[in-house]
Amino acid sequence: MANTPIEKVANVFSKMFNPLRSLTKTQIEQMINDGHHGDDVKMQMVFSEIESQSSIYQVCIKKRISGVLNREWDIVPIENNANAKSQAKAIKDILLKSDRMNEDGLTDAIRHLVMAVFRGRSAIKPFFNQNGDLLFKKLNNWNVLYWNGKFYWNPSSEQVGWLDQGVAVPGVVEIPNGEICQLTDDMPIDLPGLMLYLRQLVGEEQWARFVEKSGIAQVVITAPEGTPATELDLWNFRAKQIYEGGSGTLPAGANVHLLTEARGQDPFTNYVQHQMEMISILATGGTLMTIGGSTGLGSDLARVQKESFNSLVNQDCKRIGNAITNVVLSKICRHLNLGNCLCRFEFVEDDEYSANDYLDMAKKLNETGIAIDIS
Repeated sequence: MANTPIEKVANVFSKMFNPLRSLTKTQIEQMINDGHHGDDVKMQMVFSEIESQSSIYQVCIKKRISGVLNREWDIVPIENNANAKSQAKAIKDILLKSDRMNEDGLTDAIRHLVMAVFRGRSAIKPFFNQNGDLLFKKLNNWNVLYWNGKFYWNPSSEQVGWLDQGVAVPGVVEIPNGEICQLTDDMPIDLPGLMLYLRQLVGEEQWARFVEKSGIAQVVITAPEGTPATELDLWNFRAKQIYEGGSGTLPAGANVHLLTEARGQDPFTNYVQHQMEMISILATGGTLMTIGGSTGLGSDLARVQKESFNSLVNQDCKRIGNAITNVVLSKICRHLNLGNCLCRFEFVEDDEYSANDYLDMAKKLNETGIAIDIS
């Protein structure tokens, strides 16, 4: 039994392997219970595997990330003076250069931070390379543990060390405060999604058994008139042979009937569709567009759904902006010797209404008798 806090943390990492192998309801309940006590490393690995295997997860993740990345961002001074404005320009120039990088740049960092909505937490480490470029190390959640208010990292699971001037440290080490930019979410989408995933696995298994047993049409043979009762067992044997092999030889006068009427329904398709809808509701705020249910919807309902999703994206943007302001901007100011940070990172909200939306609203106002100025 581990005695020291570091030994306890190391033991958490050591238990993380093949998390989806023979996954059961009991194991999931144990993972969730461990997560409530700070040990969520194995659960984070399960989350990642589920996201990579589920098509509806991939669609919802891309939709949520795109909603954030499609927003413009800016560095806004919090004081109205020349020093704050000059600082904002210097910071923005560095972030713009980082944003243009294909890997480990600002775009990658923002994408990774959005995943806190799904996984419950997500963290990046900003650092400057030898050329003075700002880069971001994306921390895999199964290598980072939040335990008793502190972050720990398992560098032995990484190819390249990055902590403390890029020197790899064996074993589990504590991450100093202010070294990483992280988001947490108390109600991650993946948590209830984990139970839905288990139900779907169980449903597929039960459906396969049903098809194997009942999916093939059963065979009933009508023996020729006058067949004695003592020979019915032989006819039953012939029916099973035809049922299993699909062919057989029968004498004249025998009839074959297939019992297919009771198999006209497909409950499993509806079951899987229900699981997909539940994930979509969690990830997109109840919008039906992700699961293809928007056909035939009125413009008012479609607008309500769009606004619901935009409200989620606005929340993501605000929390990510706060995290970047508190950690990344402060690090840039220290690197450039600019003193206390006098700026904040903000996403610029998109206009909620398109030109067609305005025309539609103008039409409705006109129909109610309100005069509209065409300008």
